Amino acid sequence: MEEQQFLHVVAFNVPYPPNYGGIIDIYYKLKALQASGTRITLHAFQYDRKQAAQLEDICESVHYYKRKSGLRWFFHTLPYIVITRQSEALERTLLADGHPVLFEGLHTTYLAEKCVQAGKKVFVRTHNIEHNYYSMLARSESNLFRKLFFYREAVKLKRYEGVLKTADRLLSISTTDTAYFKEKYGNSTHVSAFHQHETVEVPDGKGDYILFHGNLSVPENQKALGYLVRTVLSRITYRVVIAGKDPSGAITRLCNRYPHIELVSNPEGEEMNQLVSEAHINLLYTYQPTGLKLKLLHSLHAGRHCMANPLMLSGSGLESLCQVYCSPGEAIELIDALMKVPVDDAAVVARKEKLHEYSNALNAEKIRSLLKEIE
Repeated sequence: MEEQQFLHVVAFNVPYPPNYGGIIDIYYKLKALQASGTRITLHAFQYDRKQAAQLEDICESVHYYKRKSGLRWFFHTLPYIVITRQSEALERTLLADGHPVLFEGLHTTYLAEKCVQAGKKVFVRTHNIEHNYYSMLARSESNLFRKLFFYREAVKLKRYEGVLKTADRLLSISTTDTAYFKEKYGNSTHVSAFHQHETVEVPDGKGDYILFHGNLSVPENQKALGYLVRTVLSRITYRVVIAGKDPSGAITRLCNRYPHIELVSNPEGEEMNQLVSEAHINLLYTYQPTGLKLKLLHSLHAGRHCMANPLMLSGSGLESLCQVYCSPGEAIELIDALMKVPVDDAAVVARKEKLHEYSNALNAEKIRSLLKEIE
């Protein structure tokens, strides 16, 4: 058994079930740290997810705090995502011992400076450069109120971001984010995304469809899918599957226009895993070069061919494992070529070698080493 360490983790939401972006990263990080000997006290803000008994299997204790809500917080000088995650009960618990704290996302850092002042060691997991992310959300949003909210939040987040200079270490999810935070604050280390996969398992043979998957309630994904359908997927005859959470009416109507496009709404974890592994091509596209896309790691660990545009790969270091396209014409040509051939053995070997760098166990040890450095 590894030497035990104690760590508080403050999560922006309840990290179970692990079924979207940042929550996937948090949940599998908790599992990997626990397996390596870290004893975790988890603190989770609760607002749209239930308390989860499954978290008690990997944490010493789990504490829940109700996230604040309402229009009054929209007018606060601090970012809405920060001020609505303040809690006196959390403050009392964090300051009751000397154990280090890992704040998950800028969202949860309301108490970071108080923890530093109390002599506690503070880590922050930076899931994105948040003001850039919110600016991009604003550009993708059509609802005027939400667009205003995202723009105001971006301004506040840029101003508030300076709190990160007080942290002992930032754990940044991509190489581009690491470079940004290192230049600004000098305390950033690259720790890639945690995920569900222990091994690379690329299916043999060929699939008969192209898959686009993601959270279809997010404006950025809606915009990306709309672009792909109009410029690429409507111009091919291969079977296409679109799968994801809470597709809007507009997405449903768009998919229904084309008989070769099938929409799968709200697939459960196993169904989504099956869709990824059985597809012949996992087609990825984004307008936002932010963070590290978990769907990219999922597709490379469990799928056949992976096609991605350059922004999807930004800061990932995974360009060599993907088929990269820069225009609709290139995407159509690649699809025509790839649908005819299985993934070759050399490509699978290359994936296994490269993706070892992204293993949960390796990343957990990196965090444990950083914790030891600051003791």
